[in-house]
Amino acid sequence: MPVRHGNLLFLDGIGPQNASNNIPGGATHDDSGKQLSYDAYQQTRSAIGNVRAALKEAGGEFTDIVDVQCFLVNMRRDFKGFNRAYKEGFIGTAATRTTVSVRALPGPFAVQLKVIARAPGSTTHPEAVTAVNAPVAVGAYPHAKRYGDLLFVSGMGPRDPQSNQVPGGPIWDKDGKPLEYDVGMQTKATIDNIRQVLEASGSRMEDIIDVNCFLVNMPRDFRAFNQVYREELGAVAATRTTFSVRSLPTPIAVEMKVIVKAPNSAWKSEPAQIIETAGAPAPVGAYPHARRFGDLLFISGMGPRDPKTNGVPGGPVYDKFRNFLPYDIERQTQSCIDNIEKVLRSCGARLEDVVDVQCYLIDMKADYTGFDKVYQERFGKSKPARTTMAIRALPTPIAVEMKCIARAPLRGGKL
Repeated sequence: MPVRHGNLLFLDGIGPQNASNNIPGGATHDDSGKQLSYDAYQQTRSAIGNVRAALKEAGGEFTDIVDVQCFLVNMRRDFKGFNRAYKEGFIGTAATRTTVSVRALPGPFAVQLKVIARAPGSTTHPEAVTAVNAPVAVGAYPHAKRYGDLLFVSGMGPRDPQSNQVPGGPIWDKDGKPLEYDVGMQTKATIDNIRQVLEASGSRMEDIIDVNCFLVNMPRDFRAFNQVYREELGAVAATRTTFSVRSLPTPIAVEMKVIVKAPNSAWKSEPAQIIETAGAPAPVGAYPHARRFGDLLFISGMGPRDPKTNGVPGGPVYDKFRNFLPYDIERQTQSCIDNIEKVLRSCGARLEDVVDVQCYLIDMKADYTGFDKVYQERFGKSKPARTTMAIRALPTPIAVEMKCIARAPLRGGKL
């Protein structure tokens, strides 16, 4: 069920299953894991229809959509069909969009959509932003969209807006052959492109509240990416979540999606509050545990590390030589949620205040049942909107991480 908070409506990650639990376009694999033939175009059309139905049930309209995250299992095979269905289905919405390829989704389907929309009855209307000095979008969506006090920016990569070339070099050629590239240069160019979009919207880099970072090769690229991020965005202190995806829509190694304080916001005189607590594990980069802006709390991607020992309850997923080890997903999930709860409590909020959760697993097949058991025990009553996917890797040897948005606690009776 969609979850409303203020003028925002958060939807669960939505796939293509119909009312009979069948998958239009066919399943991607059978119960044994054998790959099957399927139609990504039909699956995408069905997923869009399910988004439309969920919004209608909540009293909203399809044109209320503000932001869409699209998760594909096979970018190279499916992007063209997906993009065609998206263009047909989302005509007239001008929602911001981010598209990445993940390892697996919770069912045998190839596409899942994660939507944030304008809440029914809201008198605020979204405004699309196009930046002439940013690279052209690879689909039917704008560079950014302002809604109320927030500016949502579409996933942004490093392509040069004039030449369409990739600073630092593409990661593969037209035949898919891997190439050498410089992820530091790509990260710097990505941040420069975000800066162009913010300038076109009237915002500034210091207005960034939250960043999602997608890397194609975590073991190879994290250190150089993290160094450039620290140099360029460390002083901004935005919340951050970083994970490794299978691929991105173009031959690039890094992409970022940001949420920003809109220009002339009702909270313009108040900076987004930085929240850090010794009770949660130290971040692995230049970012805080959480940021408060208005009536929302943005919490950085949180894993299960013990804040005192830095060990992983339930055991790490690999050793220092990257040899895989046995681990306990239930203990990791419990510890992950415990750490989220510590951050929430440090600023006067509770688990029940969480309105949206994105859950990242490294092994959907092996871990989903144990993960979901613990998740239902901890979040089953409050039921925040949830999106779950398996990704390639996380920055540390853990099997699960979660990124949350929550209701901010009242301040002296006022938000």
